[in-house]
Amino acid sequence: MTAFYMFRLYALTFKGKFRGTEEQAHHLHESPAAITVPLIVLAVLAALGGLVNIPEIFMEGGNRLEHFLAPIFEPSYQLMAHHTHHLSHSTEYLLMGISVGGALIAIVIAWNTFSKYEKTDKQQSGLGKFFENKWYIDELYDRIIVQPVLQLARVLNNFVEKKIIDGIVNGVGRSVNYGSRQIRLLQNGQVSLYVLLMVIGLLLMFIIQFLSK
Repeated sequence: MTAFYMFRLYALTFKGKFRGTEEQAHHLHESPAAITVPLIVLAVLAALGGLVNIPEIFMEGGNRLEHFLAPIFEPSYQLMAHHTHHLSHSTEYLLMGISVGGALIAIVIAWNTFSKYEKTDKQQSGLGKFFENKWYIDELYDRIIVQPVLQLARVLNNFVEKKIIDGIVNGVGRSVNYGSRQIRLLQNGQVSLYVLLMVIGLLLMFIIQFLSK
């Protein structure tokens, strides 16, 4: 996959017709040295980096990285000594052949597909459509994550928030409002009513004190 998308990137960038505008074509230029030099260094190191741990079947004294890291992993190797398994040379050749062959096939497919690529409105089909739509990851994420979360949010907003939480808060407010309106009726400014209520209160206190003995 890495070989495919890297050569796709190369072919779309440097092969085929320029897909920008004429104005953009006049402004094309090489990047400054501050950008190209680090890229060249990284490219050289990436190309030669495999030699650091090249298998011994290709070069005597290979696996340098493995030998360099051996003191770090040696305690673990000793604990797993009875599980240690070394690949035969034929198996190593087979695995390397499969990986290199797969990479070469991907390079050829990418080069033939995109070296003369021209953007059209033609709809892809089959596997091409699957890749064009990014494996439908966005649609899958929307279906199993976004939509359920939105549905839950609607339920919480319409039922829990409005019916329960708002209902409790508004209910307490209405109860206090109603109670204050009823109690306010006792404060009507009539002295005779105040005296009556005071007498009733005294009688209730005497009755409660008498019954409590």
